[in-house]
Amino acid sequence: MNAVRRHPRWLRTGLGAAIAVLAVAGIAVLFSSRERGEFVEGYAVVPTGDVVQVTGVLQVGGRLVHLMGLVAPREEPDCRRAGGAVVQCTVISAAKLAELVAGKTIRCDIYRFGQDDRKWGVCRASDVRGDRLEDTVNGQLLLAGWALPNKQQGASFQPLGDRARDAQVGMWAGPFATHRVVTGNRFGNPEINDGNTVEIEETRIRLLGIDAPELNQECALNGLPYACGLHAYVQLIAIVAGQGRILCVVTQGPGDDRGWGRCGIPNERVSDFRAGYPTFNELMVRSGWALADRTRGTDYVAAEDEARAAKRGLWAGEFVPPSEWRNGKR
Repeated sequence: MNAVRRHPRWLRTGLGAAIAVLAVAGIAVLFSSRERGEFVEGYAVVPTGDVVQVTGVLQVGGRLVHLMGLVAPREEPDCRRAGGAVVQCTVISAAKLAELVAGKTIRCDIYRFGQDDRKWGVCRASDVRGDRLEDTVNGQLLLAGWALPNKQQGASFQPLGDRARDAQVGMWAGPFATHRVVTGNRFGNPEINDGNTVEIEETRIRLLGIDAPELNQECALNGLPYACGLHAYVQLIAIVAGQGRILCVVTQGPGDDRGWGRCGIPNERVSDFRAGYPTFNELMVRSGWALADRTRGTDYVAAEDEARAAKRGLWAGEFVPPSEWRNGKR
């Protein structure tokens, strides 16, 4: 597998849509390890750059809302093959989501899970009454067969996925590769998704303890905007390029459907990282193209201080921290 995808998702054309809502008071008890927070309401778009790595996400007022209780299909090489042809399930799923919310005012009740900093929403159109899950945007995407139930966030949406499977609609009409997270040591040839993420053997791994700009994020240098997210992506490619198979030690938190890992050059027995070589996580922060994620530890704070003092990468100009940018600050 190559270090860079043949067809980067940040090149894809945007799909417009209007975002959605839901107030399901009784749903709270169905999801473990979560806190219910605010709600968002209004029109939105289905984001198509690598602000998100998969579909199943809405954007309202500059804020990203991940649809709770489901996992959307992966990008084109891994979704479904019919007669040897690739079916681009991610694009179809995003289009279906755009269709579900287009022209409607949507309300999303927001939930959070442990250390997961993403906003998870149960969403429905504001003119829909009642609290049935099948009436939510989440449920409708599952019933259409263009998303899978996310078992880590409870079993309440599972029956809707079962109904789509039994009806053999959407992805269920043929074989497909599901989203998966494998913890422990992962060893293999990597692909680079963005400045935060690598993928080994179809397991997507977010680099633990760092936060790089999203692929379509812009920063400023000498008063002029530039694509700092793309620069971070290229920097991670440069760090990993030529290393061959790499090692990632992957963990996963409660309610978080992502794998988090420290990645680097393995020793001869592939039992640990090679002595004297910093991890790719540290190298990204030291280069200035990622920040230390203090919500997940202080391992890379010294590397960030070094990059800031030397005015490397992001520190050469002005930027909004990626966590704030994802929440709408520009």
